[in-house]
Amino acid sequence: MDEMKKKEHDDQKLHIAVFPWLAFGHFLPFLHLSNHLAQLGHRISFISTPKNLHRLTEISPNQSASVTMVPLPLPSVHGLPDSAESTSEVPFHLVPYLKQAYDKLQFPLTDFLQNSDVNWVILDIAPHWLPLSPLNSVSTRSSSAFSVSAHSLSWARRRTFSAAANSRWRTSPSFPSGSRFRPTSLLGYSR
Repeated sequence: MDEMKKKEHDDQKLHIAVFPWLAFGHFLPFLHLSNHLAQLGHRISFISTPKNLHRLTEISPNQSASVTMVPLPLPSVHGLPDSAESTSEVPFHLVPYLKQAYDKLQFPLTDFLQNSDVNWVILDIAPHWLPLSPLNSVSTRSSSAFSVSAHSLSWARRRTFSAAANSRWRTSPSFPSGSRFRPTSLLGYSR
């Protein structure tokens, strides 16, 4: 009987692919989620570009062995610098070119998913095309770093900040550990 329960429990473990938008404000919450899911016994494929995955392993070197980094080279797009792989590397007016390159990841990502044993894909808000891909055996789940941000914005809106307080970095229980913000950076989005 115990052997049957163990097999049933093992069958409930999933292989989950995680595919965040190319910004560190998205990578970090998705990485925290990935580590949490790995602690629950699931296998994670964290998918991004090689440069971003390298940076993430430097930021968080003690990753679970159940989290595998899967590099997909970012396709080139006219107007996007060749070395750019995240929003931190381009000025705001070039972000649409980064989005175009991200959208071109549709085919290599679909190929990876079709040739793996992934059960679920947790995707960010940006890949509108992924749920439309021909992936009959893969279930998609949408998640976004914005849900964390939106909660924190509602928290920030109820507070008034003095000029002196605005210059200090803050933390919020709504953000993952190690995340911080300046109140002034939130005020423009909370109205």
